[in-house]
Amino acid sequence: MALRIEWRRRAEGDETILAVETGSNAVVKTWPANTDLLADFLNDMVGLDPTAPNADSEGKATNGVDHTQHPPQEWGDVVMSRSEAGDVLWVDPALYWEGIAYWFRSQGRDPHPARR
Repeated sequence: MALRIEWRRRAEGDETILAVETGSNAVVKTWPANTDLLADFLNDMVGLDPTAPNADSEGKATNGVDHTQHPPQEWGDVVMSRSEAGDVLWVDPALYWEGIAYWFRSQGRDPHPARR
């Protein structure tokens, strides 16, 4: 199963990272966006393991997907898409820089973990 990892945005701060099966275009896992997760997505993607289970509010294993929102488009606009290997497949420059400003610059942070 080939996957791509997408950063999607509904509104500023309402953003999600998705693992999407390339052939079927089905969302197989989601992660709510935060600065640590986005820094990982933008740099080396080692923390984005689509096979590791998430837990729901009761501690039960789940893949984190709301099945009423299976198509990736329902998670918002694509900010950036990468292959499993890390190759950049797509970037919307305006949404990308708006996201960088919201998640990192507004907090005096840099999206690269080696920079302070």
